[in-house]
Amino acid sequence: MTDTSCEQSTRPLDQVLGQPVVTILTRADEVELGDAVDSPAGIIRVREIVQRPQYWTLAGDPPGQAFHVAFHPKGESPAPRTQVIHRRNSTIRVRRGVSHFGRLTGHSKHVTSHNPVKRGMYTLVDGYNSACSCGWKSSTVHKSKHRAGEAWLGHKAGQLTESTYAANSALLLIATAEVVHPQLPPAPWYFTNITSGSRHGHGIATADLRDLPADQARAVLAAWRQVPGLTVDEAYSWDRDEGAGGIVHTLRGPRRRLADMRLSLDGERGERLILQAAYETDLTAEEVAASKAPGLDSGPDW
Repeated sequence: MTDTSCEQSTRPLDQVLGQPVVTILTRADEVELGDAVDSPAGIIRVREIVQRPQYWTLAGDPPGQAFHVAFHPKGESPAPRTQVIHRRNSTIRVRRGVSHFGRLTGHSKHVTSHNPVKRGMYTLVDGYNSACSCGWKSSTVHKSKHRAGEAWLGHKAGQLTESTYAANSALLLIATAEVVHPQLPPAPWYFTNITSGSRHGHGIATADLRDLPADQARAVLAAWRQVPGLTVDEAYSWDRDEGAGGIVHTLRGPRRRLADMRLSLDGERGERLILQAAYETDLTAEEVAASKAPGLDSGPDW
């Protein structure tokens, strides 16, 4: 018999990892166990990765959620409660402990004694200073070399995170909105960069909400529509309830489109956020036969 229970209280990721956390953009197929990623239910710490040819499923639980397994002969733990599916080459936001990163150009750690006084064969100090070769210096006098080194790691994590935000303006916009408006519902974002045209150099963030029920997806779109500073591009935004008449042709063959919603938002500096969800269902045998009637383009039938 296996008795599993879950502690509902969660802790910040840096407390869970015991070290400062870096925010980076990386491909879905480069995510590691222990990383934290976005999901429709919020941030999850990945403890299961399922690899498929084109899609990777990242599954986990909120950081700090502890599972208790009373007994199992093979030591198995309960399955993760939340999962998010991305294309393997999609660029997503990942939070990772700073100790996983090597040297950072222009940033070297300098830990020195604070107010050292020579007493015979001993040197007494009042603590330790933490500084960086870039000019940064901790305002706190730390009680040990270890604490001083941790302070520098926090500085290093901040520099790495800032470089990530600088690489994609849409990510910076989302991170800022999440802090200013903590009530915003989470979304499984993935990111691209605009490489041509008038918005060259800016970022695009896209969230596919089809794993949510349609009413919840509409609630997410409505919440982001109300964020101050974002402009709705009505030409590329819609909410279509196709009803019984919408048949679309996909790689899986003809399917009935139940609903199709999309929200396109423009930031003040040229960023773009896209939230979308499309819901489809299989056709009946009679509808499939009708869709393959002569003169109709039924699309590929896999």
